[in-house]
Amino acid sequence: MTTQAGMPAPLRFHAAGQWASGTVDDAGDLILPADTRRALATIAKPLSLKAKMPVFRQGEPADPVYLIRSGAVRVSHQLENGRNQVIAFHWPGDLFGLAENDLYLNSADTLTECELVRFSRTEIQTLFQKYPQLQADLLVEAIARLRQSQRHLLLVTHQRVSTRVAGFFIECSGETECYDPETGVLSLLMDRADIAEYLNTTTETVSRAIGTLEDRKLIVRLDTRHVRLDLPGLKAVLES
Repeated sequence: MTTQAGMPAPLRFHAAGQWASGTVDDAGDLILPADTRRALATIAKPLSLKAKMPVFRQGEPADPVYLIRSGAVRVSHQLENGRNQVIAFHWPGDLFGLAENDLYLNSADTLTECELVRFSRTEIQTLFQKYPQLQADLLVEAIARLRQSQRHLLLVTHQRVSTRVAGFFIECSGETECYDPETGVLSLLMDRADIAEYLNTTTETVSRAIGTLEDRKLIVRLDTRHVRLDLPGLKAVLES
């Protein structure tokens, strides 16, 4: 992604959760000092990928951490029984690439065409020594992501899958990459199988749950990939 002058656009780091006043801009991104942004730009390596392409695989040696400039990424984990569990969907401004013992814990695949940035773990750790506030900010961000994961775990415990799907639609409505607040239309960048694996159910059950929400006038299916949301109604379902 470039600016009109052809220069690379500034790196965006999306801020999840609640942050102190003055640390997040109107777009919901972390406000980083200019020298920190310049230092990050010097170690950033761009990567363009088409849709449905692997970024990395579970168990591979983990060197880069990735930042999304544009597009969407699915992160999944293969369980011991062979079943695939979608852990998260990531959007512009999100960092991803969790590692343990220098190996990737999960697999990541692009849902759409993506512009990514790679950061070497060694180089970013060196930056942490020079810019300790950057490390502190990213730690707070990681904690916020952990809270999101906890909310996801609570969501998939709902007995009614229609409630899980309602919560999923609400979650996606916070992402400008796939939701237009003016029209209320959500673009589903993932397929039904992805949604099912994210909500710990089956594709058929997700389809029935979407039908239930439509019957209750909480969504309007415009086509297979676009739905108009009644957000207040969906939130009432989730809170009931």
